[in-house]
Amino acid sequence: MHMTNAIAQLLEVATPQHGLFTVAQADEAGIGAANLRNMAARGTLERRAHGVYRIPQVPIDEHTELMEAVLWAKGRGTIAGETALLLWDFADVNPRKIHLTVPPKYRPRRQGGELYCVHHADLGPADRDEVDGVPVANPETAIRQAITYGVDGDLVAQAIRRAQAREFIGGLTAARLLVELEDRAVRRHTRG
Repeated sequence: MHMTNAIAQLLEVATPQHGLFTVAQADEAGIGAANLRNMAARGTLERRAHGVYRIPQVPIDEHTELMEAVLWAKGRGTIAGETALLLWDFADVNPRKIHLTVPPKYRPRRQGGELYCVHHADLGPADRDEVDGVPVANPETAIRQAITYGVDGDLVAQAIRRAQAREFIGGLTAARLLVELEDRAVRRHTRG
């Protein structure tokens, strides 16, 4: 395959994914792993993680790193918890790691170590959404995850208020989430 055609095909796949694509996606476009390695060696592509490449002509943006995490999990990942609150702009959080939810039986071949915090759970279509093309837990699920994962209560309460004010969740849902947050605080206090 001619190099120009290969890049054009990869651009079609990678552009909505913030310039990123997987080896499997390249293979579907007719570009084998050997060609990818050669293109990366020449600097035409950038290898970002195991099985994930980037087209340097597509500018890096605020969501590139999050899409990379999703693709690192072979497209099975969904941005979760505290990281989802950041992506939705619901709370002034600063996660140290990118939180991902993957299916219970899926084990990424290579652990993300310093970069990712992987949670295993079944998320149905109603639990997921997208922000700028990045798969993310929907607002209610993201807040519920943040409660479960132990995100600071003030930040979770802020997320609930912002999500309700921006009409991502209704008043009844907000009230239920606040009760869950309060229950978590009570359980922590009684433990000790």
